[in-house]
Amino acid sequence: MLGAPAVALAVDLYAYADASCTRDGKLRVEANIPLRLLGSVDGRISTLDSKRLLEPLRLAARDTLDYVGNRSYGASVSVSCEMPVGAGLGSSAATTVAIIAAVSRASGKRLEKKEIFKIAFGPESYLHGKPSGVDQATCTYGGIVLFSKPDKVKRLALKTMPRLVVCDIGIHRSTKGLVGSVVKRSRFQSALFHRYVKEVSQISRSAVRALKKEDDEELGALMNRSQELLEQIGVSHPMLNQFVKMARRNGALGAKLTGAGGGGCMIALCEDERGMGRAIRAFRRQGGTPYRISLDRSGVQSKVNGTGLK
Repeated sequence: MLGAPAVALAVDLYAYADASCTRDGKLRVEANIPLRLLGSVDGRISTLDSKRLLEPLRLAARDTLDYVGNRSYGASVSVSCEMPVGAGLGSSAATTVAIIAAVSRASGKRLEKKEIFKIAFGPESYLHGKPSGVDQATCTYGGIVLFSKPDKVKRLALKTMPRLVVCDIGIHRSTKGLVGSVVKRSRFQSALFHRYVKEVSQISRSAVRALKKEDDEELGALMNRSQELLEQIGVSHPMLNQFVKMARRNGALGAKLTGAGGGGCMIALCEDERGMGRAIRAFRRQGGTPYRISLDRSGVQSKVNGTGLK
């Protein structure tokens, strides 16, 4: 956010797309996303209309056909997703990248990952305004990504994965609206946000070192400091703060929100398996939906019967 580098992990929650090309020039997109993954907005049941949900998926298919030179063709696409929508886990990027890979494969061309990453900016811009690119980079390349800007994406090689639990608090927000409000505030509090960006940059570099050293205590402390900064600039949510504190009370080494904030998900770093179990039970008691996650190292993959990715 606001030019700060980010460390992002691709985890084993997936989006899948099946596609076939047609000669009628029409785009047909079917999304199989369970209602429980749509969450709520400010405590109310989400009423996402079909256009808002499906339009970026249609854009992904159309932009792919344009890119591969099949402008007169249409496509029939079926999408399913394992992660909640609008919760800070990159569900839109995951489905976009999956569709791009599936439609290009159906048209007879296999795109390189850097091409998929490039095409994904169009649909993501529709949803988020000016996306940084970190979500689609993580979904496309997999593993642990150090992201500074679109032409500076570095994958980190680690032997072991930190013990992480993600929890969806059930309140989802619009990333585009959240980022817009933060940018607006930054114009009026430029000195504060300049200090924020500087410290976040330092935290990201320190997090890379902690990951490489497998120093979970340092990584947890960095996550906690990051959460403090996010609360200070107003992108957290009272319920997110409660879940973060709950994770720490139950032994988490560190906990913070994910994505743009304002609701959605938080992530907790646990010391061991017992700690993961305690955090999961606490989240469930509070009404959250926890996910025990592991690292996906492959990124987008094309298969004969579909395309899957994180």
